[in-house]
Amino acid sequence: MCYFVEHNILRKELEIRFNVKFPEDPRYTPAFFQSAFNKPFIPVITCDKRDEVQLFQWGLIPFWTQNEVSAEKARYSMANARAETIWEKPAFRKPIQSGRCLVSAHGFFEYHTTPNLKIPYYIRLKDNDIFAFAGIFDRWINKETSEIKQTFSILTTSANSLMEKIHNLKKRMPVILPKGKEEEWINPGSSKEAINALLRPLPEDLLDAWTVSRKIVQKNPDTTDPAIIEEVYYNQNLKLI
Repeated sequence: MCYFVEHNILRKELEIRFNVKFPEDPRYTPAFFQSAFNKPFIPVITCDKRDEVQLFQWGLIPFWTQNEVSAEKARYSMANARAETIWEKPAFRKPIQSGRCLVSAHGFFEYHTTPNLKIPYYIRLKDNDIFAFAGIFDRWINKETSEIKQTFSILTTSANSLMEKIHNLKKRMPVILPKGKEEEWINPGSSKEAINALLRPLPEDLLDAWTVSRKIVQKNPDTTDPAIIEEVYYNQNLKLI
C-alpha cells in the first residue's frame, strides 16, 4: 500500500524534471512527510493537461458520488487502487481509461511489522531522483455547492523482493513508473495491454531503503523537519542487508 510520501521538492525542480510549468499556488508547500489521511494537495500531471503541474487532493472521489458525506467516506478508502482489479472496480473503470496521471514524489514510507512494534522505512530511488507513481484521477462536482474537487489515487501492485521484506504483512508496493515510460502512462492512446504492462513492481536494485524515526506516527509531525527521513537504528535486528 502507499499512504505516506515525501515531497520535499521545489516548484522549479518539478518543472525541470517533468518539463512542465508549475504555476504559483499557495496550497503547495514542500514537505518531508505527507499522509493521505490528511487529504493533502499533491502535484500531478494529467493526461488531459500534459504541459502543466496541477494540485489534486489525495483520495479519489468518483464522479458519480451523490453527496459530501459519501465523498468523504470514499476518499479514505480510495487513496490506493489495486492494479489487479483496476479495470473491474466501478470507481476506477473510467479513470484507468481516460484519467491517468503522474503523481510526483521524492520518496515514500512503509511499515515493517514486528511482534512488538511497527518500524517505519523510508524508500527512494537509488539515484535520488524525483519520480512518478502511476495514478488515476477523477473530478467530482458537489451538487449543493457547485465546488469541483479534483482527486487522485495511487496504484499498487505486488511487492518486489525488497518491499516484501519491508511491507512484510500485505507485501504490496506503489507502482513507480520508469522514467522512460511516464509518457506512455499518460498517453490517451495507450492500449489496455500497454497500460497493464506498466503495472508491475519496480526492480529492487533501483531502490534504497532505511529505517527512520517514529516521528511520523505523531498526530501532527513537523513536516519541515529533515530528521523525518534520516536513518535511525532500532534495538531489533531489522536493518535490511
